[in-house]
Amino acid sequence: MARPAGQGEHTKKRIALRAKALFEQKGYSAATMDEIREAAGASKGSIYYHFKSKDELFLYILELTMLEWVNKWAAIAAPLLTATDKLYALAEHFASDFQNPLIKAAEEFSGSEAADPAVLARLLEITRIHYPIFRQLLEDGMESGEFARMDVDELMYIVLGLMGGLGVAYYELGAERIAPLYRKSIDVLLRGIGTSGAGS
Repeated sequence: MARPAGQGEHTKKRIALRAKALFEQKGYSAATMDEIREAAGASKGSIYYHFKSKDELFLYILELTMLEWVNKWAAIAAPLLTATDKLYALAEHFASDFQNPLIKAAEEFSGSEAADPAVLARLLEITRIHYPIFRQLLEDGMESGEFARMDVDELMYIVLGLMGGLGVAYYELGAERIAPLYRKSIDVLLRGIGTSGAGS
């Protein structure tokens, strides 16, 4: 019998949300598919109909989480008028992600040596979802004259590297000090790419 339109996707998301809570609580490795099935209130057949493996399930959760991050950013960015203001807000939004309880499980998953090349390729694809946000913001800043003209793709990778690299400080300084550090990093960055003459 055919599944009603939309029901399959609803079930898939429900399983993923219950599994996400379990991964947040136990970590990636410790959470078993049997526990996920029990938490989701779904049959083994239903779980494996939607997800062939725990890897596939976790990748789907990461994709949903990233899309949620993108949607939140759209709401944050909407009232902001300048690329400079958006760059500061984007850094703060990036820093706020360290409060996400899924982050430890995601680190455990991405650091797993057992992950196969197809899984790693999909993980990289998911991490690229937010690249266009950075690229467009920097392009807009160049168009408006706020940022110096340069190769936008190179600058995007520099800014992504800055944001990602600062994450190391989270483990040493803690969550309460990470957001001000991200803001300060934009101060420093703008001295290099701003059009006020500094760094040119």
